[in-house]
Amino acid sequence: MRPGYLRRNGVPYSANTVMTEYWDLHREPDTDWLVISTTIVDPPYLNQPYLTSPAFKREPDGSKWDPSPCSATW
Repeated sequence: MRPGYLRRNGVPYSANTVMTEYWDLHREPDTDWLVISTTIVDPPYLNQPYLTSPAFKREPDGSKWDPSPCSATW
């Protein structure tokens, strides 16, 4: 990773940062959950590992999925 910031205008991280990411699918009887667990370790800027784990719920049908072609022109 190149040096940057963990969040916009947030804590910086160095080029020696180590990021570990796990993608887990949790199946339940009525829905599925995708959990992406991320650990960032950077001793120069962080006193302890930075952890995030957002969860995404699968929609029961495709009613909210409406992709369209890009309309940008060059």
